[in-house]
Amino acid sequence: MYTAESGMLTAIRDINVRSNNLANLSTAGFKQDRLVTTTFAEALAVRQEIRTTGRLYSLENDAVRGRKALELKTDFAQGALQETHRHLDFGIAGNGFFVIQAGEEEYGEYENPRAAFGGRYYTRNGQFQINPEGYLIDGLGNYVLDNGGDIYGGGDPIWVGRYDFVSDEYGNLYRTTDDMGMTLDEWEYIATLGIYNPRNPDWLIKSDEYPFVILDEATAMIENEDGEEQLENLEFDGRIIQGYIERANTDIGGQMAGLISASRHFQALSQIIRAIDGTLGRSVTEVGRV
Repeated sequence: MYTAESGMLTAIRDINVRSNNLANLSTAGFKQDRLVTTTFAEALAVRQEIRTTGRLYSLENDAVRGRKALELKTDFAQGALQETHRHLDFGIAGNGFFVIQAGEEEYGEYENPRAAFGGRYYTRNGQFQINPEGYLIDGLGNYVLDNGGDIYGGGDPIWVGRYDFVSDEYGNLYRTTDDMGMTLDEWEYIATLGIYNPRNPDWLIKSDEYPFVILDEATAMIENEDGEEQLENLEFDGRIIQGYIERANTDIGGQMAGLISASRHFQALSQIIRAIDGTLGRSVTEVGRV
């Protein structure tokens, strides 16, 4: 019964993960999640032979032999770029994340373990806006940062003032003029979009409120040439495309098939528990009668 119960709990979590992936089909820059499962025997094999995989899992609560949810992994594969013709939409072709300043008042000194590490969070959603003060902000009203290069992978908020600006493929923002005969070099430079490009995207963990946040300072920080701690930020080698957004990378067919399979698995295990419960009930009744 406990084995079947373990499988049911895993199936429920799998259903929730897949449902969330499908619910975010229209969310720009969304990355689908995958539930990694294991059995007690598989976890025991890893524990006994760590050199095989280089991973170590705790078996303290793995006394059940059923299938268990091991961890949640995010698929960072590139989503399709969709043209929107909207001046404030930006898509990233390649690796990297836009750097956003988390709200100061809400997070204070960032003691909340679910808060954005260093007051920054990182997203592929380039649907930006301009606030009344003329600063570039995201959909939550937080500042989009330039490539100032502080230790948290971003710099200062970007002031654009008006909508008459363009971006090149490197994320450099320029003020356009009425004289369209001017070349790009002659336009007024505003700022460069801050892009954080981690060597290992697994450092980025989804939060309930923000798309991705860095929580593990020990793995995310490195020592630079000056002996100072900073985020490891690889050189951005992709392209910024204005007027486009990145669509969710959710595999609709795969998620639907997995959702059906998990639902049937849950139903089958519930029938097993019902049968075992009935058998136990009859046993108690008959033994009591004897």
